[in-house]
Amino acid sequence: MLLSWWVYTRTAAPKARDTVRIVAAAQDLPIGRKIQVTDLKLVEVDRNAAPKGAFQKTSDAGDRVVSTPLAAGEVLLSSKLAAKGGGEGLAALIEPGFRAVSVQVNESSGVSGFIQPGTRVDVLFTRLFPNGDAATTTILENVKVLAYGRQTDPAAKPDPRDANRTTAAAAPTVATLSVSRAEAERLVLAVQRGKIHFALRNGLDAAVAGPSDPMKTSDLGIEDPRKPQPSVPAPRPVAAPAPPPPPVPVNPRNVEATKKAEIKKPVVQIYRGDKLTEQELK
Repeated sequence: MLLSWWVYTRTAAPKARDTVRIVAAAQDLPIGRKIQVTDLKLVEVDRNAAPKGAFQKTSDAGDRVVSTPLAAGEVLLSSKLAAKGGGEGLAALIEPGFRAVSVQVNESSGVSGFIQPGTRVDVLFTRLFPNGDAATTTILENVKVLAYGRQTDPAAKPDPRDANRTTAAAAPTVATLSVSRAEAERLVLAVQRGKIHFALRNGLDAAVAGPSDPMKTSDLGIEDPRKPQPSVPAPRPVAAPAPPPPPVPVNPRNVEATKKAEIKKPVVQIYRGDKLTEQELK
């Protein structure tokens, strides 16, 4: 009997578990939600199965903001929460050293509404020139979308009542991007100087190609139509000038006589009664 009991305890009897208690969500927590102690609970898991970055006390996770949506029963990790003291809402989602910049979008520039919070996009800038030509280039790559409209949770469903609203908040037309300071300046300048469009990226594609030459209209193989030039009349033939007449020999006597004739002496008119006489002065 003793031998049987010893074999049983070694083989069939349950072994003592090495467990640890970690913090999990007691209910669904949307992104941007500031965690309260009542939103948390402790669950028991094997020590070897405890994920890295888990909390063992509810007070360690309290007063922090959710940066990734959490489902009820999901273990809280430090990577899914914003830094302590980072504020609430959208401000808590901005990583240190980054800025949040909002730009106006429409159905075309916003990829027909398929952009959601948390997705990655490239920003294309198009500038129109005074001569009617245009050029497009990629100014930002692999940029994270923090919010689309007022929505920061990618899993949230739109309110069907928005279809009956006429206010600007009914349809999200603003995208908020997480960019560095230099990228924020470039983005704002691009909005002022031309048009921007978003190119949706795969979440697993983190490759950055770097700056490239702008794409112009001539690069598409389409030339601008040339305007017809006005017809220029043919020049009229110009007649050759007639040769000057040959010089006429001059007689010196005639020249002196001509000079004497040109030189006129002053004439004085003298009245004697009703008679008028003229006399040249020497």
